[in-house]
Amino acid sequence: MSRQAQARLNGDDLIGEVLRNLDEGAFRIRRKTVVPAVYRIYLHPEDYEPFRDVVPFIANEIRAALDDKLAALNRSPGKVASSLLKKIGRNATPPEQPGGYVRVADSWTVEIYPDLDEKLQHGEIEVHSELGAPQKTEYGAGSMTRRIIPQKPDIPVESTTHAATGAPVTTSVAEEPAGETQKTDQTPELVFAYLRYADQEGRKTFEVTRNQVVIGRGGRSYWVDLKLETLPDVSREHCRIKRDPETGRFTVEDVSQFGTAVNGKPVGRNAAADLPNHAVISLAGVIDLQWEVV
Repeated sequence: MSRQAQARLNGDDLIGEVLRNLDEGAFRIRRKTVVPAVYRIYLHPEDYEPFRDVVPFIANEIRAALDDKLAALNRSPGKVASSLLKKIGRNATPPEQPGGYVRVADSWTVEIYPDLDEKLQHGEIEVHSELGAPQKTEYGAGSMTRRIIPQKPDIPVESTTHAATGAPVTTSVAEEPAGETQKTDQTPELVFAYLRYADQEGRKTFEVTRNQVVIGRGGRSYWVDLKLETLPDVSREHCRIKRDPETGRFTVEDVSQFGTAVNGKPVGRNAAADLPNHAVISLAGVIDLQWEVV
């Protein structure tokens, strides 16, 4: 073990920093105040690991906290707006404006990633936010706020580390003959399923060896296990395949803009569907993944 329990980050730490980021990123336009609708949270890779399998649940909790915060702002906007004006050097108190705090996007976007740039230390949280809907372009354009919150320093303990810690490794391989699968030193012997597909680099086979596989085009600060070279209709993080370690049951969650379908049936945005032993997973209608459970 590398950290004692009291020094670990928890979900409340993430919620607290997102809400703080909402306050700092508020943007006043005439009689309205626009709050950020997009939040991307980055953690040290080892801090991210305990969150990995519950990221969708934590993201939903953060969205609920944002709903509560927005409702609270609109119940007493005068006090909060005064604080905002004071922060920019004005002393005037605006009149009460019920409903004056809004988001311009249809819904909250909350994403949690490991920091692959190795800028963060253990216990640090970095939050990027944007006012509008998430863009399909490379991440970095339009980033508005950034905040790093150092937590308690690590307490020295035994120096042993688990071999699985560290940044996740992409296991997709280069073009290969049909029916042949490459393995790397990182590939465990136990394979749960296969994904066979053809992208712009040719035919490939991906071995599913973990209980969660993130699929998409990837990109800077967009970590995926299976990186697809294909059209931008496929999101940088498009879907997640999850395995229940107790039952061996597989599901696929759609987190894309243009949709995921299983055997022609749409999964639904931010929804999940069961994966049978054999299926075709279609991403945005532009690339098909042939799914086969071992």
